[in-house]
Amino acid sequence: MTAKNKNKPVINPVIKNCDCLKLLKGLEDNSIGHINCDPPYNIGYDGGDEWDSFATEQEYLDWCKQWIEECVRVLKPQRMMCIWGTQKSDTFLRLKLDLLNSIQSLHSQSAIHWSYNWGGRSKTNFAHKFETAWCYSKGNHFYFNAEEIRIKRKMPKNIRTGEPYTNGTIPTTIWEGNLSTISKEGKGSNFHPTVKPQFVLQRMIKAYCPPDEKVLDLFSGSGSTAIACIATDREFIGSEINKEYYRKSKERIKKHQGSLFT
Repeated sequence: MTAKNKNKPVINPVIKNCDCLKLLKGLEDNSIGHINCDPPYNIGYDGGDEWDSFATEQEYLDWCKQWIEECVRVLKPQRMMCIWGTQKSDTFLRLKLDLLNSIQSLHSQSAIHWSYNWGGRSKTNFAHKFETAWCYSKGNHFYFNAEEIRIKRKMPKNIRTGEPYTNGTIPTTIWEGNLSTISKEGKGSNFHPTVKPQFVLQRMIKAYCPPDEKVLDLFSGSGSTAIACIATDREFIGSEINKEYYRKSKERIKKHQGSLFT
């Protein structure tokens, strides 16, 4: 077999079937270029018997404090950490206000919202169809590659001057796009309940992680962040404690890597 692009570097993601704190303890200080993770939400996605259920909200936040402090240690200065969650409960807001905001070296920079329009919904209120990533930098300044993530402008010319724009614009923090369960991407990852789409993850990685640095995902789940790193030529390391998710994600990544060859 030959690679479709012979000049494209071969990215071999590293995923450990272990607790996130165990992985973190083995990482060096200031060694990670970007952290993008989707931790348990503590809302019972697991049916109440394993990874998404804690006895109390405080127990959950205490656990989050442990891995977040370790993330700050391993993250390089001027780099971004993005933590996904849901605003269906107040716990995710408390994680931001009571925990993230209390860490002196972290600086709140933005909140990226992934909006989608599919799946079941209530008939008695507006549908809650978005998830949010709190984005915090280590240090007040941070790496941001605007040229990698520009999108087509809605207006081809400057309204004030009449001059045509020569490049795209920077996206807002609201990104809309579906991850349908019948799409190729959705079918490959539908064994996990909180999958993020590739267009979201790849845009974040391109913007926040230099090409020669490594991305960390402590809750690798379906392997989507690893696949986004393959697509954007970034090294990846992650952990997944659930044995079934670990096994299926490794199979998914292997299939994806096979599609890069002819």
